[in-house]
Amino acid sequence: MLFIAGVVAFLAIRATAQESCETCRCTIDNCLQELVGTLPFIQQTTVSDCRSFLWTSSTVGATTVTVTIEATAVTATSNTVPAVTATDIPAYAAACSNAAAYSSACECVGVITGGTTFIQVESTTTTVIKPAATPDTSCGSAGLEVAIFNNPYVSATTGYPEFSPEHFKNVAPYDTDKTDAVGINSAAEMNNPHGFTPATASIYVLNYRGFFYSPNTTTYTFRLSNADDYAGFWTGSKAQTGWTRANEDGESTYRAPANPPIVAQIQLALTAGEYTPLRLIFANRGGTGKYTFEVFDSAGFNYVEYGAASPFLVSYSCLNPSEAPAYADPFGGES
Repeated sequence: MLFIAGVVAFLAIRATAQESCETCRCTIDNCLQELVGTLPFIQQTTVSDCRSFLWTSSTVGATTVTVTIEATAVTATSNTVPAVTATDIPAYAAACSNAAAYSSACECVGVITGGTTFIQVESTTTTVIKPAATPDTSCGSAGLEVAIFNNPYVSATTGYPEFSPEHFKNVAPYDTDKTDAVGINSAAEMNNPHGFTPATASIYVLNYRGFFYSPNTTTYTFRLSNADDYAGFWTGSKAQTGWTRANEDGESTYRAPANPPIVAQIQLALTAGEYTPLRLIFANRGGTGKYTFEVFDSAGFNYVEYGAASPFLVSYSCLNPSEAPAYADPFGGES
């Protein structure tokens, strides 16, 4: 500090005399005067500018922290730091005609070549939302919506070609409910499907709609089988609107005992946490009524199976209602 004070004092008398010196550490000139200024101490900004000019910048690598949490309404955030660029001769040192002159003046104020400036880049935190093992149903979304209708298609034609699922888009059901278990394989279930009392015994249509929630990123098989008399299913956007018998993903219909019911299935590669629209229609035209619907993965794990309630069948998403909203139109007013 005494050296700096001496520089300041020397500059004060420099106007009347200046002596060159080959052994002097620095050059006393206008360049140095602009760095020193009129204050008794060198300003910190001047010292910082000199360090930026003379010293080597070393950036300490950022630390990335990944935090995995269970599915919840959280927005991922990260911290960033502006890039650091090399400093030129500052504008206030206009009298420093070149880098050598500015370097000399910086050495005069105590910043010596050869130092290192360490720049610590702030760590970045990335929040990864882990899909839940089962969907949130706290808002009352558990199970598919299901409606029961009168069935006007009662002929005994093999394969049931006259049945039209789209007929029930604009026909009002006589009862509605929700169910997290699909499939009918007993007389009791046929007579009172999902607790409904059919208006005409064993003659009715069931229309299910909602979403399948995939807890894992894998390939799922949707399989429909053992139908008597008809069952068909749709996935994706056509399960919500535009569904017809012609664009089914698959159907199973009753055939003579010597010819078992057709098994229909598709495979879908789904991402964990994804909601896939799903529609299933079952029709019975008298006598025995049954069908089986399953969803399983390549490892053989069953997500939907007969005889068990499935937590993966929902009518809409509680966590992300914009991603999987409730079906917009009521039963009987669909398109």
